[in-house]
Amino acid sequence: MDSLQALCVLLLAGPCLAVAPGDDSFGSSQSATKRNVLFIVIDDLRPQLGCYGQKYMHTPNIDKLATESLVFDRAYCQFAFCAPSRNSFMTGRRPDRVKAWSFRDHFREPGIGQNWTSLPQYFKKNGYLTLGVGKTFHPGLPPKYDPPSWDEDIYPYYNPTPSRFCPGGDSRCALDPKTTNFSDILTVNAGLERLEYAAKQVDKQPFFLAVGIHKPHLPWKVPPEFMDMYSLSSVEAPADGYFPHGTPELAWNDCWKLWNHPFYDTNVTSYAVNNSMSHADVIGLRRGYYAAVSFMDSLVGQVLDRLDSLGLSKDTVVSFHADHGWQLGEHNLWCKMSNFELATRVPMMMRAPWLPGSAGKRTSAFAELVDLYPTLAELAGLPPSTENIQGKSLAPLFTNSSAQLSTAAFSQFPKCGTDWAWINPCGGTRRDKFTYMGYSVRTDQYRYTEWVTWIGAELKGNWSDVVGRELYDHHGDDGTDFSAFENENIASQQPDIVKQLSALVQQQFQNDM
Repeated sequence: MDSLQALCVLLLAGPCLAVAPGDDSFGSSQSATKRNVLFIVIDDLRPQLGCYGQKYMHTPNIDKLATESLVFDRAYCQFAFCAPSRNSFMTGRRPDRVKAWSFRDHFREPGIGQNWTSLPQYFKKNGYLTLGVGKTFHPGLPPKYDPPSWDEDIYPYYNPTPSRFCPGGDSRCALDPKTTNFSDILTVNAGLERLEYAAKQVDKQPFFLAVGIHKPHLPWKVPPEFMDMYSLSSVEAPADGYFPHGTPELAWNDCWKLWNHPFYDTNVTSYAVNNSMSHADVIGLRRGYYAAVSFMDSLVGQVLDRLDSLGLSKDTVVSFHADHGWQLGEHNLWCKMSNFELATRVPMMMRAPWLPGSAGKRTSAFAELVDLYPTLAELAGLPPSTENIQGKSLAPLFTNSSAQLSTAAFSQFPKCGTDWAWINPCGGTRRDKFTYMGYSVRTDQYRYTEWVTWIGAELKGNWSDVVGRELYDHHGDDGTDFSAFENENIASQQPDIVKQLSALVQQQFQNDM
């Protein structure tokens, strides 16, 4: 029995329809011509978009792209932290294979993946012009944005350094772009320049252009018109701002990214479980995030408009996704850095104009960011990689959006420290010094997370030493209500489900090494 069949047997995610990645119905519709790829990566974006049911959001450009794309309603990252997530999806390997779980390590280290072919590098090896701007790989991980991935002799990789704070140390502000250095504007301008160059060469050489936009990453510094889109009176607080009942505190995240802003050092006297910040601050922060999302949307629109004006859209795959999600006070959680739904679920859509039946379609099939590598290769007309990548191609969904290629998605996150007042997300900790690892699976009906101690000498979890379990019911979850689910840990009430999902988690992650 193969792994797909084994998952189906669990009957935890409903019926499973297997479609082989090389199905003839897809292959026969492909031209022998290699297609271009526009690879748009967004930082810290949850599905906070109009096209994902958030109708109060001003995101017209991405919403329009959704009407022309296959939209993935259940796409998940493998790690809710920037550097580990990007090391994973840019190589098509899961974090335990990459062994990069913090801001210290990367896949190019000796003995790991120094000879691996990255996602853009695979296109480069297949004759593509590969250019990149902004935050695609995490800065420094791997070093210099991985020179083997890009045609740097034509255009050096470009990523301007974003400012850390708004004036006064706050995390959100509206500033005049005429007098303010907005790094994302610089990134997009550089991307448009490279797109113009690629257009001049496209008859001789297809292109892979990666554009990484930093917003809505903190700080939420935007031009005034985007903050003006959301009045304070129109922004609502989370319906449930309390940490899930019965959940081990090990799963909570104090969001040091927010805590380290001087404004909160001064104004938040106690940031602990169920004691975070005032209602006014919650509203102000959510408004700042919404404004940053709309600012990002306008920049994405500039790139898509230029692609159109250059006459490149009909032969270009447009891939749009985030590196991980974000929590905005729901369940008393902020930022990413957890295994909860809002931290791991991401918006993802792909436009392939030569597959018109996929335009405007949505799929509930489980997708993972690790799947991007083989999916884009197949959509662009390239042969499958011969390397041992772990993602699967989602291309069959473009001709059958109701197919279910997998019955689950997997994520993980570590914690460091033994003093419960100082448990942290291991951002700067050596990987052999982690304390715990939380392994999580999302099926159609449940999310289950299992926390185990970490064996530093072997860089793996100790499955015989489980220190916490979480089980959340997702029956009826269509993904549009960010507060309605994961409010109570029911692991103690459902021992049979816990047993089945624990076996599934262990099978998956023990095979990932």
